[in-house]
Amino acid sequence: MVRNSSRIHDTELTHLDYSSRDGTAIRDYIHVVDLAKGHLAALNHLREKKPGVRAWNLGSGRGCTVFEMINAFSKVVGHPLKYEVVGRRAGDVLDLTANPARANEELGWKTELTLEDACSDLWRWVSNNPRGYRQDPPEALIKAVKESQK
Repeated sequence: MVRNSSRIHDTELTHLDYSSRDGTAIRDYIHVVDLAKGHLAALNHLREKKPGVRAWNLGSGRGCTVFEMINAFSKVVGHPLKYEVVGRRAGDVLDLTANPARANEELGWKTELTLEDACSDLWRWVSNNPRGYRQDPPEALIKAVKESQK
């Protein structure tokens, strides 16, 4: 969990006994901007083609272990993240990697940003918003918006 902009802690890893590269589960993490673009592409497709009910997997198709995610985020914040290994949760599986082939083909959508981009952008947001959404926007942002409107 993210507690404040200067420290990240309380990261929990579920078991280290998966048959993956490093013993942690594999997930298909993508940048929130790619996810948003995928949703927009799906909505536009539904509006224009009217295919009825249709589902697409939005992901990179490339799995990343939980340890790899922690290491990528550690690089961005500039220090190793603290974590605790805990027992598996009910229903946890080894690999949840999306197959985005249908989204690639029908929507013309694919991920464009990297795991490192996602970590960097998240850290920048957390650093600029230490109290999350319950605060005024940063002064630098307000100034930049005002300058762009001139």
